[in-house]
Amino acid sequence: MDDDAHDWSLLPLDLLRLLGEKLQLPHRIVFRTVCKSWCSALPSVSVPYPWLLLPAEQIDDDSCTFLPLPSDNEHHSYFKFSPVPPLHGMCYAGSNGGWVAIVDLAFHVSLLNPLTCAQIDLPSLLHLFPCESLPNCGGYRFYKTDGNSYFHELETCRDYRIMKVVFSSNPTPNNYMAMVICNGFPSAYTKAGASKWINLDFFTHDIIYYDGLFYAVMGGPSYIIAIDLSGDDPIKRVIIDDDIEFFDSLPICEYHYHYLAFSSTGELFLILRRAEYVYLDPDDDDDDDDDDDDPIKHETIGLMVFKYNCESSSYWDEVRCLGNKSIFVGMNNAYLLSIEDFAGLEANCIYFTDTWEGSRCNADKGRSNLDIGVFNLEQKKFQRYCLPYEITLPPPIWFIPSM
Repeated sequence: MDDDAHDWSLLPLDLLRLLGEKLQLPHRIVFRTVCKSWCSALPSVSVPYPWLLLPAEQIDDDSCTFLPLPSDNEHHSYFKFSPVPPLHGMCYAGSNGGWVAIVDLAFHVSLLNPLTCAQIDLPSLLHLFPCESLPNCGGYRFYKTDGNSYFHELETCRDYRIMKVVFSSNPTPNNYMAMVICNGFPSAYTKAGASKWINLDFFTHDIIYYDGLFYAVMGGPSYIIAIDLSGDDPIKRVIIDDDIEFFDSLPICEYHYHYLAFSSTGELFLILRRAEYVYLDPDDDDDDDDDDDDPIKHETIGLMVFKYNCESSSYWDEVRCLGNKSIFVGMNNAYLLSIEDFAGLEANCIYFTDTWEGSRCNADKGRSNLDIGVFNLEQKKFQRYCLPYEITLPPPIWFIPSM
């Protein structure tokens, strides 16, 4: 009988269970995505910690790589999977739980569960920008307010303009809300039933979704608002309007990244990240053609955590110990997780992935020096992570696999 004639869903459940139980965790999750009978053969899989979603190793490879918590050595436990649609050429613009926001070169946005292949198409982001497509030239012409214009290549345009896509938990085609952070343009939002993204009248540093609302960092590092998108029009409410007095060990500068995170009990945290360009040491330069003024990488050099305290005069208390919790930041909806619920995590740490600015710097220089690692908040020490292969763009993104 021809192999195509076999109905693999009719295999005995006992046999499927024996086979599935011999698989490692990542493969057991994929095993349950094959069909309903294979899913019922194995119990629901509990994921012990967030994973990194990596882009394909080869340019013509449509697969993606799932990497459980990386390590500081070159021996990795990872596996590849080819979701539909193919992810080649996509940028990972955000994640929430087991869903990832992907954006193609034409600014089409989708929410994708890379394990189940469930996909939700959102409106295109292109109309948010004053530009026109030039397909014969491979890019877009952007128009300035003074009437002048400039050209952006396709990939450069998308990677430079789209900073982050944030969306509601457990989205469905008929029930989702999303916001986007744009570089040089105001934030915007859309939701199920809308035909386009709608511009807002403010800029944001970071946005997070929590318990039905979006929370955004605006202006200064501690100006926090809540945005309710459930009605016909967005409702904006100021939560905190107060500046933090920064310490000399981490002075505020243009390289700061700001992240919001909520604990499972509703406590609000603000994470500050300082990254700087690292330049080539002239004494170590063996290549006369290199420009010593060009950075060789973009690297995180400090992190601080603050906890909202409405009874404090400054509204914020610096946190030097997270107890049994750790924080995951990057392009994702920031997670604050307990090591009791996610085995394998290190307590009192901040896990971070590269930023678009950092990975873009690496890509421009043709290097793969991604800024990925873990920072021990109490010891003030970094541990840099190795990846199974070289990556420039897009940067990896944290997500928590779900079915």
